[in-house]
Amino acid sequence: MMRSPTPNRWTVIDTLSYLIIGSVAGRMLPYYIPTADRWVVISLLVLYLLLLTTARFISPSKKILFYPYFVIQLSISMFLCLGIFSYDGPQDYFAMLLLPLCIQAMWQLPRKMGTIWVVIFATVIATSMIFYYQKYENSWEGVGYGLTYVAGCILISAFSSITLRAEETRRETQALNAELEIANQKLQVYAQQVEQLAAAEERARLARDLHDSVSQTIFSMTLTAQAARILLERDPTRVAGQLDHLQALAKNALIEMRSLIQHMRTDPLAEEGLAACLHRYLLERKFQDGLVVELKVTGERRLPFALEEGLFRVVQEALNNVVKHSGVNSANVILHLNPDPISLCIEDHGAGFNPTEIHSTRGSNGNHLGLAGMMERVQSLGGKLEIETAPGAGTRIWVKDLIVKEGSYDE
Repeated sequence: MMRSPTPNRWTVIDTLSYLIIGSVAGRMLPYYIPTADRWVVISLLVLYLLLLTTARFISPSKKILFYPYFVIQLSISMFLCLGIFSYDGPQDYFAMLLLPLCIQAMWQLPRKMGTIWVVIFATVIATSMIFYYQKYENSWEGVGYGLTYVAGCILISAFSSITLRAEETRRETQALNAELEIANQKLQVYAQQVEQLAAAEERARLARDLHDSVSQTIFSMTLTAQAARILLERDPTRVAGQLDHLQALAKNALIEMRSLIQHMRTDPLAEEGLAACLHRYLLERKFQDGLVVELKVTGERRLPFALEEGLFRVVQEALNNVVKHSGVNSANVILHLNPDPISLCIEDHGAGFNPTEIHSTRGSNGNHLGLAGMMERVQSLGGKLEIETAPGAGTRIWVKDLIVKEGSYDE
């Protein structure tokens, strides 16, 4: 079923209809104005024009009104063509008035019903032409004229149908554009919500990192300062040792704060890639705390940003633990970028620890909260983290089974 055009909207089809009426009036009135039938012809043409104009305002829910409307308009056209005495003018030209009715039938009615009305109009035109030429000229020329008008009905109906489909397509496009605009607005709102959620998650992560590292160190500094104050009164000779310990804690706190600040600077990682950022970071660690790290990278491909950032944070946390707990100033970092799976190893030959303490000490001194955080981070990336260590045997942290999913690269 074809939909009718928007009510009261002027279209090229309306213009064509009024041009046809103007053509009929301009062609026929000069022959009838000098005759006694002039007012009849003028009145019928005006009535036809008024009905045609009024039909534009018929509600789509009352399309049944077009049936009597078409009957009236058809009667007017046939009366002008056959009911008035034939003068010297081309009286068959009044049959042109059926062409606007073909346009309205195709535009205002369902396609099947509109086609039926067009067939009726074409049949009436062909029959009237044959009758006209037989009555007034006693010839069969009406067959040719009738076929000409039938072809006109078919042509203008096809043009109307194509124009209507174009109009429907325009409206559908506008509706689709409106839906896309709404969807775009929703997408923007969703993007803002995602951004806010990401910011909230980042704040939560920073708060957790502060609690896991810096706050623990500051708490230790507070206890050390209190102990130094007590020893100052009881055993001044032991104060120097406490102050040295306090200085070491302050240095570690400074390292932790710098590390957290670097966590917030993701632009160099996104621009330069993981390998380049690791090289620069290891040089900074050597300058800051004398930690010498040997880096070995196999492969040159870039990884998705989330994966590169996660591996970078693991290296940072692991090296922080080396400085704080291993008792050595050197470490090795080995990164395998290709082929899949991606792997990362951070190892040192320091003091090591009992791996069972990772969970058992979480609620007490917090020394291994960083390891638990690394495990959570690696699991969120789809890999697993293994820790090989023992007291006095050093520590080796393995990140394994990281797979780069197809289509996961940042554009």
